[in-house]
Amino acid sequence: MSKKHPPYDPWRNPPPGMIAVGEVLTTQGNKGEVKVASFTDTFERWLELERVFVYTDRGQEELFLEKVRAYRGFVVVKFRGIDNISAGEALRGGFLWLPETERPPLPPDRFYIDQVLGLKVETMAGHPLGTVAQVMFTGGNDVYVIRGGEAGEILLPALKSVVRFVDLEAGIMRVELPPGLLDEEEERC
Repeated sequence: MSKKHPPYDPWRNPPPGMIAVGEVLTTQGNKGEVKVASFTDTFERWLELERVFVYTDRGQEELFLEKVRAYRGFVVVKFRGIDNISAGEALRGGFLWLPETERPPLPPDRFYIDQVLGLKVETMAGHPLGTVAQVMFTGGNDVYVIRGGEAGEILLPALKSVVRFVDLEAGIMRVELPPGLLDEEEERC
């Protein structure tokens, strides 16, 4: 794994047909375990996984999960063949991927991150705010980073009281802005 930048990024250029399920943050201990920021809603999803993919300067590589445990809001994973701290360190900063076809269906009104990225965001009155450029995981609710609108970057809480309507086919998200999120003149639009 290149220390500079991974070849693919879930926010800007995901590999075709793949979805990111986590990012390797650092090593955990000295036996090859790594601490992962999970991009999935539940820890249980990690217990179902048998393997994930990473992309390195050598191309796509398959990693098989040996052991998974939750630790302080993160997922600690031991991969087969990653048996020491230096092997674990080689994964640091890399994203863990799965084929899109392997993700389970979601209940109505729930969306995967890649489905939300790129949606045009507008107020309920139809005023454009920009597009969803990134999703931040805060530990509480997720936050959508909206960019490209007149107001500049907007950090929008991903709450049902804020996100009122999503049409994936039309590529639109309509929102009810929380009071004080933008200045008063912009909010009236």
